[in-house]
Amino acid sequence: TSTSQFASVEQRLAAISKAWQNLSVTEQHFNHLNEIPPTFRILSLHHSPDRTHLYGAVYEKPKFIPTAKGKLVQVGDACKVARVAVSPAALSGLVASAQQFREQSQAEVCSRDRALIFGLKSEGANPERQRYPLLRLSDILKATEDYLRPLLSLLRSPEPRIHISSTIGDLGKAKPKDKDRKQSVVPAPVEPETVDTVVLIVDRPLLELPLEGLLVLREGAISSVSREFSLQMFYNHLHQEEAGECGPGRPGVSNRTDHEKGQQRQRVEEGSAPRVIPPDAILVDADNFNPDVVDPFEEAQGPGTWLPVSVTREILDKYKESFTARWVGHLGKKLFPSQAEWEQLLGRCEGFFFYGMENFLSHLSVERLAAMNLEDCRLMVLLDLSRSYESMRRTLESSEHKSVPQLALEEPIETAILLSLVGVKSILANQWPSTLQDNALRANVLWENLLAFGKTTGKVARLLQRMEAGEMVSHDESPQTPKNRLMLRPQLHGSEWPSTSLNLVLYGLPNQAIV
Repeated sequence: TSTSQFASVEQRLAAISKAWQNLSVTEQHFNHLNEIPPTFRILSLHHSPDRTHLYGAVYEKPKFIPTAKGKLVQVGDACKVARVAVSPAALSGLVASAQQFREQSQAEVCSRDRALIFGLKSEGANPERQRYPLLRLSDILKATEDYLRPLLSLLRSPEPRIHISSTIGDLGKAKPKDKDRKQSVVPAPVEPETVDTVVLIVDRPLLELPLEGLLVLREGAISSVSREFSLQMFYNHLHQEEAGECGPGRPGVSNRTDHEKGQQRQRVEEGSAPRVIPPDAILVDADNFNPDVVDPFEEAQGPGTWLPVSVTREILDKYKESFTARWVGHLGKKLFPSQAEWEQLLGRCEGFFFYGMENFLSHLSVERLAAMNLEDCRLMVLLDLSRSYESMRRTLESSEHKSVPQLALEEPIETAILLSLVGVKSILANQWPSTLQDNALRANVLWENLLAFGKTTGKVARLLQRMEAGEMVSHDESPQTPKNRLMLRPQLHGSEWPSTSLNLVLYGLPNQAIV
């Protein structure tokens, strides 16, 4: 019968398709909240089907601290839920503004790169800019703040509270005959673990917006803001099924070899800050972080120090003694990967680095990727969305043979969704078009902090998102700008965040570290 055939097909898909497994929601999905680490704060925002209401929820794992009498007292708010009426027209306007910003960013990127190649001044490269100024990112952020204002109190992180034992207040009432000297010692306050990691689980329209720039996410002790597509997928990323894998909140489970590697790699650079891996981090083996595919068509044009192949070679050489000695990849078109090689590269590594022109998925078959199982790939870094005349011509020629749905799957958000479905646990990727100089900046900052300082994926992404505008390399500076200008401090500067800093976002797990 048709029912039995459907059941048979469903069972077969559950056995062979990683994407199907991640799309399936278990009946015990609310139990997934038990897997959330104590330092995580889950923020969920979803619209009703007709988009007239917006539902918001915040969840933190309950925390308990002991009192003087040995009882456990819960501190902090474990869960809050709210519903507010919203305007569908306002949401449509917000999404349209975000899409317009991406289109204008593409035009601006082409204008800047063209000015660099032909030696023009950036002010004169686009004469229409004075007449039609670009939509500013701050305008979109302000409109997003206004749209979410009814829920801002829900989204705001609570101030950390310290519970002090009640016996402190009785110290002055001790009787003279009491010989117990323990009362003279003031017990130390009991501090629950700080909630500094925010995970955003939002619906498709809100993914279009630069949520990482919201004021409520720039306050307090938040050190990481990442995105996820559903609670089920977040659980799938957190849940470690294979024995021997290290998991969040399970210190000591990771194997000894990984910790030995972490100790051996303390000597990245003389005089550098100590490399400290958080005890609850999920470890990614640097020796299995390969290969990398960099500008496979060699389409990048511009100053040599900004070209993807040059930047990557310098990074590989810098960390050769401690991390990148076994990284074997494809730099330039001399070692251009075929479709079969793409699949082999993606299927056999714990980490993958793509650095090149146009969309990442314009380089390989989307249909073949959707059928793959990439659950062994812990981390993927995509520095794409740059453009040159050659890359634009290639994509225009290839798009003639693709349908509209196929082209839509190559967009940044759809790319992240697809990679998450096939098993990739963390994806660092651009949201909108980027200049070669900006991607060179990100490459240096990312690998400096992931490798030299041992920061987690979430903290590295947040570091880039909190860059000061004054500390960024100006678009008008020469490529010979000193390298120390690339080391950016995570501080805020005024209300105007540059589009460069908020471009890179993290999808998936924020607590992975390379060892």
